[in-house]
Amino acid sequence: MANSATLRRGLLASAAAIIVVAGGGAFALHAMLDPQALRARAIAAIERQTGREVTLGSVDVHAFPASVYVHDIALADRQGAGGAPMFSARTLKADVGLMALVHHRMQLENVTLDHPVLNLRRDADGQANWRMTPTAAQPASGAAASRTPWVVRIGSLRVSDATVGWDDRLGGVKTQLALDHVRVDGLDGARPAFDISGARDGARFTLSGHTGAISLTQRAAGDAPWPVHFQMALAGHGQPAGTLTLDGSVADPDRAKGYDLKIDAQAARLADLAPWLGGYDVPAARDVTLSAHVVDGAAPTETKIVPQVQALHLRTGAFDAGQYLSGLQVDRLSADAAGPKEALSIAGTGLWNGQDLKLAASFGSLGQAQHAVLTHLSDPLPMSVDLSGAVGSMRVAGMLGGARAVVNVTASSTHLALPDGAALDHLEATTHLVSDGNGAHFALSDLNVRSTQLALTGTLDMNVHGGHGGVPQVSGAVDASWLDLDALRGTSVPARPPAPGPAQQKPGEGRIAFERLRDIDMDVRVSVAQMKLAGDTYRQALMHIALREGRLNIDPLQATGTGRRVSGRLSVDASGDVPVVSGTIGTLVLPATWIEQHAGMPMAVQGAFQLVGEATARGNTPAELRTSMDGHMGASLVNGTIDGAALGSLLGQAARGVTGTGAIPLRCFGLHMAMARGQATIDTLGLQTSMLSMTGQGSVGLASYALDMRLVPQVVIGGTGASVPVRVGGTLSAPRPRMDAGADGRYAIGLLLGGAAGKGGIPDLCPATLKAAREGQAGPEPTGAAPQPTGDVGSLVRDNPKAAQKINKAKDLLKGLGLIH
Repeated sequence: MANSATLRRGLLASAAAIIVVAGGGAFALHAMLDPQALRARAIAAIERQTGREVTLGSVDVHAFPASVYVHDIALADRQGAGGAPMFSARTLKADVGLMALVHHRMQLENVTLDHPVLNLRRDADGQANWRMTPTAAQPASGAAASRTPWVVRIGSLRVSDATVGWDDRLGGVKTQLALDHVRVDGLDGARPAFDISGARDGARFTLSGHTGAISLTQRAAGDAPWPVHFQMALAGHGQPAGTLTLDGSVADPDRAKGYDLKIDAQAARLADLAPWLGGYDVPAARDVTLSAHVVDGAAPTETKIVPQVQALHLRTGAFDAGQYLSGLQVDRLSADAAGPKEALSIAGTGLWNGQDLKLAASFGSLGQAQHAVLTHLSDPLPMSVDLSGAVGSMRVAGMLGGARAVVNVTASSTHLALPDGAALDHLEATTHLVSDGNGAHFALSDLNVRSTQLALTGTLDMNVHGGHGGVPQVSGAVDASWLDLDALRGTSVPARPPAPGPAQQKPGEGRIAFERLRDIDMDVRVSVAQMKLAGDTYRQALMHIALREGRLNIDPLQATGTGRRVSGRLSVDASGDVPVVSGTIGTLVLPATWIEQHAGMPMAVQGAFQLVGEATARGNTPAELRTSMDGHMGASLVNGTIDGAALGSLLGQAARGVTGTGAIPLRCFGLHMAMARGQATIDTLGLQTSMLSMTGQGSVGLASYALDMRLVPQVVIGGTGASVPVRVGGTLSAPRPRMDAGADGRYAIGLLLGGAAGKGGIPDLCPATLKAAREGQAGPEPTGAAPQPTGDVGSLVRDNPKAAQKINKAKDLLKGLGLIH
């Protein structure tokens, strides 16, 4: 019994002890989770740990399970920054570690933030607002002085609907991110893990990875580098855009110093990454991969960011590179350097204007190439570039940059197509280029170009800022021993331009870029020992081009040809708002197709036009220049061809059966006119073919091409012919001919019914026409005799049966003119 009583007393004592302990524990738990006490301790702990003012709204506490709700949170920016808080959130929900409370720690797990706003800033000197300056503990009373200060720790984080502002004055980047998902685990550990998704300017991204331990205080100089490992996936327009992997360490993350990173990236289409590339214009390259090793290349005391690439491997697929070089299409491109002392090699294949092209280039070592880019070629950079393909090959080799850069260029091509149908065949070219003053001055010497179409040597000198107002200045001399302009222009004939419709732009409406004459100064002399133009050969051609402050002068312009001497001068004053063009032409020879094409006229004549005269014009468009033209001009051509359809359109429907639609040999053509007030008054017009001679006078609108002409054609077919005056209205592209009656209403009709020359035959109008059109200057004479009707029609038919067809055509012509029935 005694033992039983003792047991009962022991049990009762134990129960009493348990009740006392349990009651004390409950009281202690209630005291630790008291909302107001917890709020005060949290504010004090955060302000002590960060050195920033903190604001916490109402706090709700739940004991089982232990959790806390905090409303209206804000953490001030660093002192002196002003503006919005560095961090704010509507609510915070977190689980509270009870055992940590015993040790005066508020260990928060599964922290969930609603609509947090984080404003991160870094000054130009690398001072970051996310670095805190803890303050010493300030106990409220002497009794509390011995107490251990409370601290706040966050173990894991969950965020929804977050906004992050990034203002980096050091890196020159300012942007804003919208984060719809953030998960961070192990924030208080040695290897925090991140899982983030969000968007910037509508472009989405996901980020995952881990770092070293995160501290809110500044890292000490002796701390080990901070490890980082991140994988990022980018998307644009709802489609995957690329991936990026970053692996390495950073010694000073705040100032982006002491980094050592390996970067791997890939993109299916580089242009899709444009929103992430700071607005840089990038080509639409496909299948792009990049692998690089990048370290901090700046001194530890420098604040600027200088990345230094230790290794580089870049690959791209196909893309259109026409924005860099017209007609260039890249199939693949690569850049490789295994180390900073290894050569930077670039290789690629593609097409240029439909022709295969291959690139192989090297630019010194990778370290030299980077230094050249960062210092704008302050030191020499060895380089070699080899281009080869079906069109030919070119090699550029030497040293770039430094006080004196020297480059040798060699090129060759079996057939090199040039703009506007021009071409060079069997081309061989070499030159020597020297650059002084870090690219401020270039000297091109030992220029030697040889091809089927030309052979020339020369020197050119360009001072980038040597002209008026700092524009480039070019001077030099080019001497050609042979220049075949006919072969250089090619054999293709431009198609006849269609008549402009209601919605089409009329010829001459486009503005001429005269202002470009103000962008460069020039003093260049060109000489050609022998030149071929429009079938004629010229010798001792000389041209001096002088251009300064928008005033262009070409004087002299001279050459000696067969039976004529080319001479003239041209000036363009584009220094004002309205350019003034003037010229004096002793004799100038130009292909007929060139004149027709640039004047917007129908392509009707083939051959070499000889021009004489002088004129002045003002305006910014061809139409304005033609309208304001004042002066006199003569144009002549011998031994060319004229389009039968174009000739027939001037004479009317009845004559088209004679002229046909093909090319007709043109024995001579001459035209002389005076120009004033938008009209060209033609005092002399003569034309002669094997079957037709024509004279005339009248006027042509210089801008509208409106015709008011009186023509007298003389048609000869076999032993029969006729002449009748024709009045032509309409325009050059759409003439409207009609028979021209005299004042008495009758037609001045002439008949050619046989007879020898001088006895009813056709006079040779070429001598008088050419003399007037050339204003007395010398020129070649037409070959062959003037056309004459034959007197023996029967003999003609017997000797040449085809003549019967011509006689029938002549009868049809006479019937069309109303002369016979």
